[in-house]
Amino acid sequence: MTLFERFNEKLAAIGRVPELKQKIIFTLLMFLVARVGTHIPAPGVDIGRLASMTAQNDLLGYINMFSGGAFQRVSIFALGVMPYINASIVMSLLAVIIPKLEEIQKEGESGRNKITQWTRYLTIVIALIQGFGVCMWLQSMGLVMTPGFGFIMTTVTTLTAGTVFLMWVGEQISVKGIGNGVSLLIFLNVISRMPSSVVQTVQNMRGNKFLLPLLVIVALAALATVAGIVLFQLGQRKIPIHYVGRGFGGKSGVADSTYLPLKLNTSGVMPVIFASVLMTIPSLIVNSLPAEMPGRIMLSRIFTQTHPVYLTIFAGIIIFFAFFYTAIMFDPEKVADNLRQSGGTIPGIRPGQETVEYLEKVVTRITWGGALFLAAISVLPIAIFNAMGLPVFFGGTGIIIVVGVALDTVQQINAHLVMREYKGFV
Repeated sequence: MTLFERFNEKLAAIGRVPELKQKIIFTLLMFLVARVGTHIPAPGVDIGRLASMTAQNDLLGYINMFSGGAFQRVSIFALGVMPYINASIVMSLLAVIIPKLEEIQKEGESGRNKITQWTRYLTIVIALIQGFGVCMWLQSMGLVMTPGFGFIMTTVTTLTAGTVFLMWVGEQISVKGIGNGVSLLIFLNVISRMPSSVVQTVQNMRGNKFLLPLLVIVALAALATVAGIVLFQLGQRKIPIHYVGRGFGGKSGVADSTYLPLKLNTSGVMPVIFASVLMTIPSLIVNSLPAEMPGRIMLSRIFTQTHPVYLTIFAGIIIFFAFFYTAIMFDPEKVADNLRQSGGTIPGIRPGQETVEYLEKVVTRITWGGALFLAAISVLPIAIFNAMGLPVFFGGTGIIIVVGVALDTVQQINAHLVMREYKGFV
């Protein structure tokens, strides 16, 4: 059976699972709504000049990528889901700092609902602040046709409402669709910009006698990067587990060994998304400083995407959030307690505190590997192309987000197919 035939077989299997088919259709409809909104501009802005500035500025282009092209049109979705991501980062950090929030998180469904509701309120506050900042920047750049209080009130309200609506769309996808809603919206925005980015890159390189070899090298590098991300995302460290008292024939003894799978990259793509959003904040602050302020030129250079200091800080934040997110998602004490209650043991490791320490050591080691891999894939393409004096053809950040979110979604589809006794895509 050819690969194409196998793919068609899997699509047919999806069609035979009504619940899964409805989830996928719902997700695609929400995608359509999200894309339509990026083409509805807020009134009173010179969109032509803004689009030209966005194409020439790395920071603006980066923000525009995460908004799926909505920023350069100042559409109702210009802020995208970035305020929601910022709010999620703040709430996650506060839960570590404030014990009361951590207790609320552990209350189960009711506690998670409270945290989610507070995250929504904080999203609105951040969206209002960011919307006001965008309006002031647009007016300072002379891009507003009728500047003043009326423009600020109208645009801030429009942008905030758009962010809240996108947040609702993301939550609806998570509940009624397939995959993580917010991550899928970012995935959609990134891939929507890829065709135009490729066309623009080719146009910028036109006239270069090495154009074809360079494009071939870049394509091969991109394929190798995608393959590496897939292997790393699916990679696992399997810890053997033995269960006592479950021998064959009802006899006491040690049953067949199973294993505890620990993902090499437990945190997924979230560290890259969080780091990317956070790194826009100092750049925005520097760009808003008065032009005559001492040190502004130096700071603006440091916080460009190709500067070594920027790339070092970016990599450091990715590593931090990789460990932070892993600590939230994997609790060695809880896993060790579950193993003890079910009669499971790790060969050569005593149940209890020794198991906890062993799991912490293993998770720390593999998290270092995952964190360094994410940081390297995010930073190296930019550093290499910049060192060679070439334009940045593709960013590792976008590729990690696209491949990581796609893999997570495919795995969820596989889970539905397996429950209905169909084989998955992989």
